[in-house]
Amino acid sequence: MLLTPEIIQIWVVHVAAEDNDRWTSLLSAGERERKLRFRMPADQKRFAVTRGILRTLLSHYLSASPTEIEFTTNENGKPEVVGDLRFNVAHSGNYSLLAFARNIELGVDVEHVRPDRATDDLTRRILTDVEYAHFQMLPLIDRGSTFFQIWTLKESVLKGIGSGLSIDPQCIEIAFHPREPSLLSSSSTQLPTPTDWSLKSLLIGDDDYAAAIAAKHRSPAIELKHFE
Repeated sequence: MLLTPEIIQIWVVHVAAEDNDRWTSLLSAGERERKLRFRMPADQKRFAVTRGILRTLLSHYLSASPTEIEFTTNENGKPEVVGDLRFNVAHSGNYSLLAFARNIELGVDVEHVRPDRATDDLTRRILTDVEYAHFQMLPLIDRGSTFFQIWTLKESVLKGIGSGLSIDPQCIEIAFHPREPSLLSSSSTQLPTPTDWSLKSLLIGDDDYAAAIAAKHRSPAIELKHFE
């Protein structure tokens, strides 16, 4: 598969439609052990399908066998492979997202939108004071979906720098607009120049899910593909 500079390819996987055994066969012994640590069958399947498809896509980008792919981690614990290929993975509910680019640091996130989870306590812990003030001005009917869009944007940034939620989401502030969100500021030393990063909310074909991509690039071309 062709993946040129300036391009980010994001694959949407409908996990429920995939065969568990097919993808489990591609996993390493360690990955199969990790699969069994999940107590629920649905979580085991999600891990196996996502990891097997990750290996398959990496094999095409790297021209290698899926079972020969070796993973390392950077200083922040973010998974990597040898060379200039960058990737990031997210999953929630029925979907997984897998993003790939060359020499572009990136993070991706997807969340099942459940408006009842957008409680005042949670929104205050995720949003900055400025974001929370704007959020409170929204009609009640829009708050649930908007909160998850903001959450996925923040999570994609944190995954992009390799920190995950070890950094408080309130350390970054986003100017939220459904079509043109942007990263305004950051108090994290791991994100010294917020303007280097671009953000985008993604439509994956299911309104019950919110998704986003963050990339250390001013204007990458984003290709959204559905894995079959």
